[in-house]
Amino acid sequence: MNNILEKIYKSAAKFLVPLTLEDMYALIVKEAIKLVGANYGSVVLYQNGQLKRVYTSYPVLNQIKPRPQGFTYRAFKSRQTTIIDVAKAAKIHPLVKNSQIQSIVMIPLSYRNKSIGVLTIDFHHKEQFNQEQLNVLKLFGSLATLAIRKTQLYDEIRQAVEARDLFISMAAHEFRTPLTTINGYVQLLCSKLSNANSIEARWAEELLAETKRLTVLINELLEVERIKNSNFSYKLHINSLREVIRRAVTNFHFMHPNRRLVFTDNLGKDDTVIGDFDKLIQTLNNLLDNAVKFSPEGKDIELTLGYHTPYFTVAVKDYGKGVAEQDLKKIFDKYQRGSNHSAEGMGIGLYLAKNIIESHQGKIKLFSRENQGTIVEIKLPKIKK
Repeated sequence: MNNILEKIYKSAAKFLVPLTLEDMYALIVKEAIKLVGANYGSVVLYQNGQLKRVYTSYPVLNQIKPRPQGFTYRAFKSRQTTIIDVAKAAKIHPLVKNSQIQSIVMIPLSYRNKSIGVLTIDFHHKEQFNQEQLNVLKLFGSLATLAIRKTQLYDEIRQAVEARDLFISMAAHEFRTPLTTINGYVQLLCSKLSNANSIEARWAEELLAETKRLTVLINELLEVERIKNSNFSYKLHINSLREVIRRAVTNFHFMHPNRRLVFTDNLGKDDTVIGDFDKLIQTLNNLLDNAVKFSPEGKDIELTLGYHTPYFTVAVKDYGKGVAEQDLKKIFDKYQRGSNHSAEGMGIGLYLAKNIIESHQGKIKLFSRENQGTIVEIKLPKIKK
């Protein structure tokens, strides 16, 4: 008995490996056959109001459909491991007689006291099990059920994520055309009202700022798609890191005229890096925007440039709510936002920043404590001379 239990636990360990549903069914049947020295096996699940054979190691059995009053349904409803009299089954299903099957063991598959199906094991010889052995096989069925449910849930999550990503990608593409038109007209309106000191002129400026922000968000969504499809391209040149920061600071003052940004330059003369100028600016824009989102008005945002062999360092610090400890490990994941934040955004800024910086052979880290603020540090390699 101990030997059988040991085999069951070894089989259960194999069930932990991420597999497709078809591969998981095959593995369960394979392990069941090996466990008791059977010849064939099948997984029968309850779907759309009826039992359906979703996998079998003996294709002939696919021609046999479980009957509502048959042995498979009885095992399904009773949730008890049973041995079937093949002589009786052969009268109903001639294919069973021709298959040389002599014994069939029905192992219930149940989850949270609810049947989800039956695992059948077929033998070419007469097989007998005592009640204790049948209970052990029921244990195997329970572990197989957990493996099936885990795989089903994983498959559902995968499909949901794919559907979400497809929707976001399509929506982003569809939004670009009307947004470009809106942006063009708003710029014309701002140009026309540029010399006017009126509330309408301020409205137009605010509308232009919001339109540009929306454009950035949509472009970020499209860039997430390009990263996922490995189509995220870079134009690498020798650039001045100070110039990258200057542009990012200019963007910050334009987008957040009421916020104070303190820039500290601790760097020597050499500030040259190899990188994509626009994407480095985009990274800093994202980090500075996050700092504004997650810190109260009146609190400074600090930007520091330095060098620590062999990297240039750029740090953005805020004095906001910080990131909860349980969120730190996944803060750079796609569509991930801190659980203690209600600020607007889709949670892709840090994901993009990480991909961009790591593609520049750099590193990005986030240090945070709740109610004490957050520091995001970028490291970019210095050009070797």
